[in-house]
Amino acid sequence: MKAYKEYMSKIKVSSTLHQRLVSCAGSGESDHRPIIRKYFAVAVASLVLVLIGIFYIPKLMQNNVPPVQDDNSWVLQPSTDTPVPDEIDKYALVFNKANAQRAKDIGIPGHFWQELTDQELNTIFPGLKDTHTLTATANFQSGENGVGLFNIDAYAVSASGLRTYIRIAPDKVKIDYRFEEETNTSDVLGTKVTAGYFETKPNSNGLRNIIYFATFKLSDAAYYIELGGMETEKEALRNEVTELIVLLIEGDPADLNIFHPVVPELREDRLNLDEARSDADFGAYLPKNLPQGFVFEDALRFINQEQNTLSVNWTKGMGYIDWRVSKVDDKDKKRITSVTDTKNYDLALYPIPRADSVPDELREIVDNPIFYIDELTLEAVQARTYEVSDSGDEPGSRMKFSVLYGDILVELRVKGASPEIIFDILQQINRSL
Repeated sequence: MKAYKEYMSKIKVSSTLHQRLVSCAGSGESDHRPIIRKYFAVAVASLVLVLIGIFYIPKLMQNNVPPVQDDNSWVLQPSTDTPVPDEIDKYALVFNKANAQRAKDIGIPGHFWQELTDQELNTIFPGLKDTHTLTATANFQSGENGVGLFNIDAYAVSASGLRTYIRIAPDKVKIDYRFEEETNTSDVLGTKVTAGYFETKPNSNGLRNIIYFATFKLSDAAYYIELGGMETEKEALRNEVTELIVLLIEGDPADLNIFHPVVPELREDRLNLDEARSDADFGAYLPKNLPQGFVFEDALRFINQEQNTLSVNWTKGMGYIDWRVSKVDDKDKKRITSVTDTKNYDLALYPIPRADSVPDELREIVDNPIFYIDELTLEAVQARTYEVSDSGDEPGSRMKFSVLYGDILVELRVKGASPEIIFDILQQINRSL
C-alpha cells in the first residue's frame, strides 16, 4: 500500500590518514632540480605508497570499503563532519534522484494474508532481529495454478523510532518511484544496490519531505526499502537506510519457502440483479422497487478475511444509488447514533467545506452515521440530504448514511432520488424481513 537514501555519499577516512596523504605532496620547490634529486624523490614517494599499501589498504579491504571508481561514484575524502556509527561509515551508497512517483497497483487476484510469527520474522529477517522491532504480513495469491507468495510487507522500527517499510517478493519487486536518467548502482558486500531519493514539493513553511529508497536482490528474494521524513532529518534517514541494507545483506537471504498457507473462503463474483437478490446472506436487504429511471449497473459478491459484502449499483444519467450490505462489526458500531442526537448527523449544522466545520472528534460519525431502522425517521433522512452545484455535473439531491437491521448493515450513497423515496425503500425492506 510502501523508500529512501544517498548511499552515504562519500567514504570518509580518518584525519590521521588524511594528514599522512597530504604530507606526501611536494614541498613547493622548483622542478629544475638535479637529476639525482628527482630520482631520489621518486624513490621516496614510491616507498611511501608501498608503506601506505602495507598498513592501510588491508584495513580498508577488511572493512569492505569500496575502491575509488572512475565515475567518482565513490570518493575518498577527509571526515570533517560529525562521525557516524562505525558500521555505517564503511559504506557509501549512491542515491539517484527520482523525478516521479509510480501509480501503485495493489490488486492481487485471490488475495489473502497472514501475520508473521516471531519464528517466521527471525527466519525472514535474520539480520534485524537484534536491532529492530519487526512486524510483517505475508500476502498470498490464490488461483487456478494454486497458491503462491505474492510479497511480504514489513516495518522495521529502530531504537531511535524510525519506521522503515520493507517489501520482499520472489524474484522481482516493483519500485514505487521512477528515475528519469540512467542510474548508478552501489556495491555493498558484493551485492548490487540501486538507491534513490524523492523530494516532495515544499509545504507552506517551505519545508520538503524527502523519501529514500533502495532495491537489491539476495538469492531468489528481491528487496525494496523505503523511509521518509523531513529534509532536515535527511542524514539520519540516509544512515538508517544504509544500516538496514548492510544488516539485511550480512544476514542470510530470506527463506520464502517457510510458509504453508491455508486458503480461507474467498469470493469475488460479478452478479446480475437476479443473482444478487437471491444471495442467501444479503439479498433480502436490496431495494425491491427503484425510483423511476434508475437501471441496474453491476453487482459484486466479495468475501475475504476482512470483508463479507454484497454491493449493488444503479444509475440514472449522472445520478446513482450505491447499496452495500454486510455484517456489522466492532469498528462500525462507533458510528451508531440516536436520531435525537442531531450533532452526529444533521448536515445543516456543518456548512461546506465540512473539513472546516465538523469537529475532529465527530468527523467519522458525521461522514456516515448509522441509524437503527426502528428509530429512523423521514426527518433524519432529510437531515442527511444536501445539494451541490458542481461545474459539469447535473443537479440532484445527495445523501450518505447507513441503516442497521439487527446485525445487518446497509450503507447507501445516493444522488438523484428524494429523501421521501429512499425512506420508503428502507421501510419496505424492514416490513419484508
